[in-house]
Amino acid sequence: MELYSPETKLLLDVLCGRAFSKSDKINYARLVKLAENHDLAALIFYRLQGCGLQLPEINYSLLKSRYIKNIRANLRLWNEFLQINSEFEKNNIDMAPIKGIDILARFYPELDLRSMVDIDILVREEQLQRVQNALCALGYHKELFNLKEDYWRKQQCHIVFHNKNRITVEAHWALDFKRDNRVILPKLWKRMNKKEISGHKINLLSPEDAIFSLALHLRRYGTILSLKQVFDAARIIKESAGFDWGYMLQESKNGKIQATLYFILIQITLFTQTNIPADVLREPGLALWQKMLIKRFIKRHTFQIPVTPKKNYLAAHFLLYDNLCEPVYYLINIPYEQFCKFYNLKPYTRKADILYRLRIPYMAASLLKSQDT
Repeated sequence: MELYSPETKLLLDVLCGRAFSKSDKINYARLVKLAENHDLAALIFYRLQGCGLQLPEINYSLLKSRYIKNIRANLRLWNEFLQINSEFEKNNIDMAPIKGIDILARFYPELDLRSMVDIDILVREEQLQRVQNALCALGYHKELFNLKEDYWRKQQCHIVFHNKNRITVEAHWALDFKRDNRVILPKLWKRMNKKEISGHKINLLSPEDAIFSLALHLRRYGTILSLKQVFDAARIIKESAGFDWGYMLQESKNGKIQATLYFILIQITLFTQTNIPADVLREPGLALWQKMLIKRFIKRHTFQIPVTPKKNYLAAHFLLYDNLCEPVYYLINIPYEQFCKFYNLKPYTRKADILYRLRIPYMAASLLKSQDT
């Protein structure tokens, strides 16, 4: 299987700190490409130091440039986040970082290894107007991408803001949509902890809720096979004393997100040296066939080159929900704007309108076409 190609095995050995044997069969250009595909170039460059592996100069230089670029970008985003955190604290706005900024804050002062391109924050939905006012006071403006604001409010869980320095902030008011009119992870805000960094008090999700945030992000935004978040999740588990597996299993059941949780736990088990209790992997209430398909899908597609995110996203869509009704319902009723974004169509045009009305055969034909390429 592709999972065990020489480049894949070397990549995982280096990332996990395992002993490896040198081989003339390694395609180092492909190794670097794999690292880039999974946003792990900075991390693998760091891990390569002192491990005795000599990459060809052209490949080594590429990884080094990615690492240096990553340091600069992360320092810039981190300093901006601290300003936002101070402004929100001054205005009594509840906020916690999620995804990349959460990882930087959680493992500070390590700001160089985790790549990211924007600042993601979690806020309370009832404070959205105050959030917007605070960000505007810092020089940000709301970016709707030529879509109606009603779409972002009703069909999404976040709104995007930009400033003149080309920094993007995504303000999320939920990690996912409600299930049966129930909020996902209702205890999330109460379970947060505060961490003081350089005089700044920062709210952090509990370790368990941080894993949920990574898993739900992968499901919603089409990067379901990215190993960056998998290694994030593995590190959170390894470095969290008294990790509450019982809470995770119960909340995944309550929120009907057992398949999503199982997916990321299997990824962690396959690709990192992290011990997930066997009874935890047995617990999610999924059929045996669904568990087998999830594992098979991960093994078959994680290390594909070239990457086909649209095809993988559509195929995985049916594996990431606890039943078939939910993904089928979503695809049939996919919001117009979401359909246009996914297929790179200009919204509110005649072409987009026609294709949206024909969306079921169009999506089926697009999926079949991607199978041939």
